[in-house]
Amino acid sequence: MVRSVSYVSGMPDRLRPEDVTTVPKFTEYARQELGLSYPVGKGRRNGWMKYCKEEMSTQSWTFLQLITAVDYIKDGGRSCRTLYGILHYVDEAGEVNARVSKDLEDDNLQVNVADALNVEQDESWRRKLALAQGQALAMVYEQWRVERA
Repeated sequence: MVRSVSYVSGMPDRLRPEDVTTVPKFTEYARQELGLSYPVGKGRRNGWMKYCKEEMSTQSWTFLQLITAVDYIKDGGRSCRTLYGILHYVDEAGEVNARVSKDLEDDNLQVNVADALNVEQDESWRRKLALAQGQALAMVYEQWRVERA
């Protein structure tokens, strides 16, 4: 019977994002998702682990942000040939992720305001909800929601 390398090393067959809690597990996750090679030699492995921990500490990154960068590289077809290269994408992946979240929030706010306009009978509230934009729209909708609750 042929055993997989992950079985022999004691690692599960596939790491899930929620399993990543240490730099070695992050390294294994990045390797499994991107097909990157592991640093050969004890000195290089230790150097990678130390560098990754220092960057996480300096930049205040979490493992979730590192996983987001791996997924960003994988899904976007970006070029990354080393483990160190992943760290160059962390901030960019976070910005894209935040932008997508903001767009979803804006869409939800627009849907909520449209529903509010459909049920509101008071002309002053209808005017406020219809004319507000941006941050003001979020504030007006919140005031309307609190008053109607």
